[in-house]
Amino acid sequence: MIKKTLSVLVCGTLFAGAMFGLAGCGGSDAIELTVWGSAAQQETLAQMAEEFKKANPENEYKITIGIGEEDMAFSNVGKDPSAAADVYCYSNDQLIPLLRVGALARIGGANLESVKELNTADSVASGSLDYGTENEKVYGYPYASDNGYFMFYDKSVVSEEDTATLENIIESCKKNGKKIGWALDVPWYTAGWFFTFGGEYSVEYDYSANYAERNVDVNFNSEDVGIKASKAMAKLASSGVFAGQGTDNEKITTGFTTGKMAVAVSGTWIAKRVQAALGENYGVCKLPTVEVDGESKQLYSFKGYKLWGVNPHCSPSAVSHAHKLAAFLSGENMQKTRFEKHLIGPTNKVVANLDTVKNDATFAALSAQSAFALEQTSVPSNFWEPLKTYGSYIIDGLVNEDGTGGKLSYSTQLDKMVEQIKGSVGKA
Repeated sequence: MIKKTLSVLVCGTLFAGAMFGLAGCGGSDAIELTVWGSAAQQETLAQMAEEFKKANPENEYKITIGIGEEDMAFSNVGKDPSAAADVYCYSNDQLIPLLRVGALARIGGANLESVKELNTADSVASGSLDYGTENEKVYGYPYASDNGYFMFYDKSVVSEEDTATLENIIESCKKNGKKIGWALDVPWYTAGWFFTFGGEYSVEYDYSANYAERNVDVNFNSEDVGIKASKAMAKLASSGVFAGQGTDNEKITTGFTTGKMAVAVSGTWIAKRVQAALGENYGVCKLPTVEVDGESKQLYSFKGYKLWGVNPHCSPSAVSHAHKLAAFLSGENMQKTRFEKHLIGPTNKVVANLDTVKNDATFAALSAQSAFALEQTSVPSNFWEPLKTYGSYIIDGLVNEDGTGGKLSYSTQLDKMVEQIKGSVGKA
């Protein structure tokens, strides 16, 4: 946590990739800050820390950088907020879990005015409770608007015209002996198939009872939603060109680099690596349509934001330095730097309006898909694992529509999945 170093201390070692570490040691009155950020941005984050020091010469800062992915914020910070970083990144669906363990400091005063003035309203609302009302509470400094996914493709294998439908994509890949990477067993991607057919979820919280979930609703097991989504996923999984389980960033970049993969679904965080692998054959577009029971539907996705949070587990006299650092890391210049180095989509209004951002092909694809995406608000506590299990069943061919041939039926397993999701009610 933040503290003044008054004497030489015995230090622990901050291992690369470690989720928990001690602030660096020193023999001066340096103000120590620990920051956790994405593994892919460690070098950039270290450079930003140096810029922060130069911008604030009135204080001596010692800033320790560690790894903590946005989507794992609760898993890492929630174990022991008092031992976690002073400033850390999180995706907006992690808001409620982090508040439950008291791991996010509220933003107020000039900091809040600046956050609201400089960033889009939706991005600020994503880290807030009751945003825009008299009960408004804001807990995050937004810095990324690109927490969504779209399609990458090899133009030498799949034509722009063929990317319009999943059926044509499958045929193109079959003809050319190439694979399609799509993480059906990663619930963030799995959910999109249910959204495609009208799937929805909602959760209400009892703020007075440590944000306990008092009502969870999800319709993923209805016939029009769940059965059709299952058929659509099964079409891809059984196509003969599906890349299978474990479609992660490494598998996608390796697939494109080796030429074994021609299509993959992911986000901006991997764009530069895919672009380097494909060169002039680099293609990006929104997700395709899929045909189920004679009806063609545009495939949907999740969309959300990433923010910097301040850990309130530090002395009142020191917390202002953490807020100053979080505000700096989410500022205009830093968002511009992230876009230039990592293609991270900005929430800052000025950066988002730059021609280099608006004219970028990758962001054009993200923008096109955002019209067919559900806002990733806080999800039920039990939302992810049941979806992961069901997606794995689809990949492994363990389920079908009527439960024949020694397989489980879609409807039975969908009912179990929804029951497990709703089982989070009352949990805090």
